[in-house]
Amino acid sequence: METFQSDNNPFQKTNTDKINSVDPIAIFNEFLTSKRIFKNKEVLSSSFIPDEITHRNTEIASLSRIMAPSLLFEGISNVLVYGFSGTGKSLVTKYVGKKLASSAEEKKVNVLPVYMNCRLENNNTEYRLIANLCAVFNINVPESGLSVNSLYKRLIKIIDAESTYLILILDEIEKLIQHAGDGVLYSLLRLNESLKHAKIAIIGISNNIDLKASLDQRVRSSLNPVEIIFKPYNANEIFDILLNRSKEAFYENAISEGVLRKCAAMVAQEHGDIRKALDLLKVAGERTQQLGNSVITEDELDNAAEALEQNITEGMIKSMTRQSKCILLSIISVARNKRMGRVYSGEVYDAYLKLSEKFGLKKLTFRRVSDLIADMDYNSLVMSRIKSHGRYGRTRELNIAFSPSIINKAETIIKEELNITT
Repeated sequence: METFQSDNNPFQKTNTDKINSVDPIAIFNEFLTSKRIFKNKEVLSSSFIPDEITHRNTEIASLSRIMAPSLLFEGISNVLVYGFSGTGKSLVTKYVGKKLASSAEEKKVNVLPVYMNCRLENNNTEYRLIANLCAVFNINVPESGLSVNSLYKRLIKIIDAESTYLILILDEIEKLIQHAGDGVLYSLLRLNESLKHAKIAIIGISNNIDLKASLDQRVRSSLNPVEIIFKPYNANEIFDILLNRSKEAFYENAISEGVLRKCAAMVAQEHGDIRKALDLLKVAGERTQQLGNSVITEDELDNAAEALEQNITEGMIKSMTRQSKCILLSIISVARNKRMGRVYSGEVYDAYLKLSEKFGLKKLTFRRVSDLIADMDYNSLVMSRIKSHGRYGRTRELNIAFSPSIINKAETIIKEELNITT
């Protein structure tokens, strides 16, 4: 390990530097001695699971009733949990799974809920997913050299030997399907036919309410899921959640109810993403603390919202593939022509075909474009919902999710990234 010595240290200040230099030690000491705002910043993290969850009693009860028979080792239904980003889908499912594991341990029943986020690269292929499942049961799996069937056999052997009821929670399940195909769900469910003393059930979490309809018929038939839909939080519900979290996250008097209500109202105007509300409070608190202030103001909340949205939006757009940038530009183009009104997937696809040809991109299928739009929905770049036209079928209705003040900037970034001259 490299250490910095005082003699001949290139980082040491020279006499000339001392005139206008900044001493990090002084900044550190100032920070340590200043009045603290955060009591426990982790409470504002989306991964934090509180002891009690408010405004999701119906969903908690539904999921708990579905899972309860596993404690008697009876078969339970597979489940698909839907909803916009930040509506509590993952939180509630992990919360109920945690309570189920606690109850199973108390009653000495081998029920094991296992949570996996399929958005992560090490969970989005069949081999990686099954290998990670094997690791849960301490099965040694080499990085390569084994077939997927070999992994399935090892998994079957161990869970059958231990009489395990495995409840597999697959968050962002659409990512697994996108990379591995829906056949992996069929293979997992078919394991029940080979198990004598164990069982497997699947709980999938997705932003795509149309997921079930997109599955192959045999997969849909094997899964036969109960569907639970999480509606967006309203402003009052968001305020209650923020009020409870803030009591644990901040020291007393660091934030007022007025600021919390404003934060709730700002987020509710979009689609009630509680994760965005928590991020706003965290960023506003950090900025306030950096300024040496002890109270978060509404102005600082506004500054945090602007900085957070611009940084996140710009970062996401720059990290997107050329195809995704082209699709987002198509959405913006159609929306502009309709004076920023709602646009439909068919209109966007027509615009995309023209733009992709202009930019020399391979033309993707309508379904693939829909998958990429679903990614943008997850990342809060667009909002989408399925609209039924009766016997004339269904279409996806789209709205740009980021604020109008950023649209011009977003369009400029995309054009620069695609090397388009206007």
